[in-house]
Amino acid sequence: MWKIVISILFLSLIGITAFFIVLNIILSKIFYLPPVAANKTPDNFGLDWKERFVLTKHHKKVQIWDINPKAEGPVLIGVHGWANTSESLLAIARSVSHQRRVVLVNVRNHGESDSEKYMTLIKYAEDVNAVMNVLAQEVKLEKPFIILGHSLGGAVSLLLAARDKRVRAAISISTFADLETMMREGFIKNKLPAGIVSSLLTYIEFRIGERLKKISPSETVKQANGPVLLVHGTKDEVVPFTDMNRIAKSAPAKVKEVVMRGFGHSDLLDEAELAMEVNKFLETIKANHINS
Repeated sequence: MWKIVISILFLSLIGITAFFIVLNIILSKIFYLPPVAANKTPDNFGLDWKERFVLTKHHKKVQIWDINPKAEGPVLIGVHGWANTSESLLAIARSVSHQRRVVLVNVRNHGESDSEKYMTLIKYAEDVNAVMNVLAQEVKLEKPFIILGHSLGGAVSLLLAARDKRVRAAISISTFADLETMMREGFIKNKLPAGIVSSLLTYIEFRIGERLKKISPSETVKQANGPVLLVHGTKDEVVPFTDMNRIAKSAPAKVKEVVMRGFGHSDLLDEAELAMEVNKFLETIKANHINS
C-alpha cells in the first residue's frame, strides 16, 4: 500500500516539475530579447550630450544619453519601447532639450547597456529607477523628474509616476491599457493551448512578483502623482487606438489625450506635431508651478 502511495507521489512530483519546466521554457522564449543596437546617437541630431553608465540590479550597467546636462530644473527622462533604443526618442529630445535637461535610458539589452536573459516591464522600471537614484543627487528639487515613455516605456512612465513621489508628471505614447489582456491575446494569437494560458499568466505574476492588473496603465494612472499626457496614433497596428481612451477613463481629471490622426505605433515619434504637444504639456506644468 505504502509503495503505491509513494509511487503516486513520486509521479505527481515528476509531473509538476515537468509542468514548471515547460512554463519556464515558454517564459524564456516570450521574454527573451537579443541585444538591440542603436544606429544613431545624439551626435546625429547635433545635440550637446555625454554618455554615462549607471549600475542597476545585479550590478548590471545601463547606458544613458545625458542631453543638455547643465540645464537646471526638472529632468525629462525618456524610456524607449520593446526591441527599440533611445534613438527612437531623439527627435523629441531635440525639440525639448533647448530649455531643459533630457536623459534617455537604454535599458538592459538595448544600446550599450549590459545584457539580460529576459526583460519585463518591472525590469524596465528597475533600470529607470536606478537612473533616477543617481540623477536625484544632482538635481536638488523636491520632484525632479518628468518621465516620457513609448509603448512599454509608456507603461513604465505611468508605473513610476504612481509609485515614486519624485516623479511629478508622465507622458505615455502608444501605450496599452491592460497588460494581462494584451498578453493573453498575444498567447492565443501565437497558438498557445488555451488550457495553459491562464496557468502561464499566473506563473508570470509569480516570477515578477506583481499582479499584472496592478501594474497595468489603466490602474497605475489612477495613482499618478501629477498630470498625465496620453498620445496615440489612430492607425496603430500594435496597440489599439481605443486603449488610450481606456486609460484616460480610469483617471479623467489627471489626463490629457492627444490624437495623432493617420499615424501608427512608432512613426509618430518623429513628427513635429508630437514634439509640439510634448512642449505644450511641459509648458503647462511650468505655468502651474508644478516644477517650481
